[in-house]
Amino acid sequence: MKKLSDLIRRHAQALWYVLTVILPVILHTGRRPVIFSRFAGMGDIICSFPAALELKKRHLHATFIYNCHRDSACLPEMGGVTRRVTHFRQIGLVGYWYRWTLAGFYNFGSDDDDLSADHSELFIVGYARRNGVKVGGEHPNLEANPETAAKIKSLREKCGLADAPLVLIHPGPSYPVKHWPRESWSTLVQELKRHGVHSIAQLGARAGSYSQTELEQFQPIPGVISLVQQLSLAETVALIAQADLFVGVDSGLLHIAAAVRTPSVGLWGPTSPRFLYVESEYRNFVTSSVDCQGCHHRMPRLHWQTGCPYGVKCMKAILPKDVLRVCRENLAAKIKS
Repeated sequence: MKKLSDLIRRHAQALWYVLTVILPVILHTGRRPVIFSRFAGMGDIICSFPAALELKKRHLHATFIYNCHRDSACLPEMGGVTRRVTHFRQIGLVGYWYRWTLAGFYNFGSDDDDLSADHSELFIVGYARRNGVKVGGEHPNLEANPETAAKIKSLREKCGLADAPLVLIHPGPSYPVKHWPRESWSTLVQELKRHGVHSIAQLGARAGSYSQTELEQFQPIPGVISLVQQLSLAETVALIAQADLFVGVDSGLLHIAAAVRTPSVGLWGPTSPRFLYVESEYRNFVTSSVDCQGCHHRMPRLHWQTGCPYGVKCMKAILPKDVLRVCRENLAAKIKS
């Protein structure tokens, strides 16, 4: 009985979406809209933009809707896809039962959605291939709003982050298997300061999926200015765009750094950058050298849900001195040896 009531409720919600979102567009424009959807993390959403931009060429003069989690609502406009964003989890029902009301429906999927499959291609390329278009593997451009950029520039001056070079670090929150030990972060910050980098800020925002890991990762690393949970996503994008270097774990913010063309040093253990970035974007990343590195992309996914059976040795094996070396190489023109 509960399953039946849930089914009725979901279909009622889908119909309501059609009546309140799709129908007004049709009545106003005389055309059926096109829906893009990726209800996942920020990185997944950003990686779908090249496919969406290519698919828009099929539907000249259409109204485009991007459906995603509300936390990422600002991204489709910043990526040049659309300003019209919805947050409906049951969008698949709309695309199946009410397809006739749409000029196009593109629900982006990836190898990550199939826990029984090995990864075989870049996410960006895969999103496009599954929908019959071709794209390069590079990240799309994200453009920060000029007013937001000016606000962030003012904030930097107030927080003592106006001096160059500006380095941003992002320890998380993320899944426990992506953690880099706090002691390693602390050592990296101390060494950066010893080598002349004094403007260092820490970013981070709450995410429900990481509730068990938030407390530790929200504690400021000694020696940094903490902006954890103080910025909106749009402000975070603007700040990353103004930075000289971004250092962080595999996360949506690392994708943002690629999309605003800020040099970045990603720290990789269970996941592999070659499935998410082209070589020109990941050549400065630091990838663990353990034998089981990249387990997330192949079967069996040793860490999935149950955790890593090896104590996340991949992330612990990344040495601060190796990360520091890459950071200094990227900042060589802006700091003294």
